[in-house]
Amino acid sequence: MKGKLGLFLFSVCLAFSHELWVKREGNSYTLYYGHLNPKEGEEKFIKYKPEDVLRIECFDHFGKSIPLKLERNYPIKFNAQCYAVYAVYSSGYWTKTVYGLTNKPKNETKEPLESWLSYESVKRIDGWTEAFKKPLTDDLEIVPLNNPLTLNVGDKITLVVYQKGKPVKDVPVAYEDKTVGATDEEGKINVRIKHKGMQIIKASVKEKGDGTKADYVVKTTSLVFEVK
Repeated sequence: MKGKLGLFLFSVCLAFSHELWVKREGNSYTLYYGHLNPKEGEEKFIKYKPEDVLRIECFDHFGKSIPLKLERNYPIKFNAQCYAVYAVYSSGYWTKTVYGLTNKPKNETKEPLESWLSYESVKRIDGWTEAFKKPLTDDLEIVPLNNPLTLNVGDKITLVVYQKGKPVKDVPVAYEDKTVGATDEEGKINVRIKHKGMQIIKASVKEKGDGTKADYVVKTTSLVFEVK
């Protein structure tokens, strides 16, 4: 049990160590991966394969997905008028071996210890509507119960973590790359805003894998908005 818990904490830390975010300039959106605020030795932008971005959606003020014209180049860009943008990315399989960590399935590595399949998603909110108090997808998703765009530094925001349309308890939540707690019985957690500018709040869950390529599936989701 301790070994499995250690792996989960290790994989959660790995997931929390990188960030998926959407930058907006007018009606132009760009999807980035890396470290929004890199520390010494870290790269701000890590190049991803456009084909590893599994889905991008633009939502209107009714919370309805509208069609997009995407440039399938790195970085992925598009022009649209969105109240919210949602994207899903997968870096693939990761295996911890006696030699270190490798980006391969368990059945393709020597002396594997544990392995997982990674999925990451991000939801950026640029407009507010009552529809956004509910999840926009069936994926793992962070949902704000109050308008994040009206927050000031020092304010608290109440969030609910959903998966398959239902609140999920005991989910680790991180802000500024630090775990700030876990969701309660109703899937809720309060987070205090510490600075102006872009905010990234992340949550992660672990599910059982196929046992051949991966022991687990680790899903991480981010909520992005700006405090002005």
